[in-house]
Amino acid sequence: MTNRVTITGVLQDAPKLRSFEQRGGTVEIVSLWVEVKDGERADRFTVEINDGKAATAAKAMKKDTIVEVTGKLRHDRWKDKATNRWTGKVFIAIDPGEGTVRSKGMAPDAERAEAA
Repeated sequence: MTNRVTITGVLQDAPKLRSFEQRGGTVEIVSLWVEVKDGERADRFTVEINDGKAATAAKAMKKDTIVEVTGKLRHDRWKDKATNRWTGKVFIAIDPGEGTVRSKGMAPDAERAEAA
């Protein structure tokens, strides 16, 4: 079974960078917050990039960029230490060699705002 998802939407904020210490080195994760509109409905997705080439492309993007993301749908769970309750999130993961992030230009509303 193949787990693959592709979305096209607008970047809601500048890419976020997080670093983690891991066995003998540091791992850098780039996170994107993407809004996808379908008629009157708007859904927001978190994208976590752990691929060097895709991360480099994502770091160059800025808020209001139209992006196309291809990756795997993931579910992460953890126990909240304060409440002792399980919580979780669904996100799109781009692992090394298994996904892409591409810029499709600036959103039309953003282009008008920059021109003003």
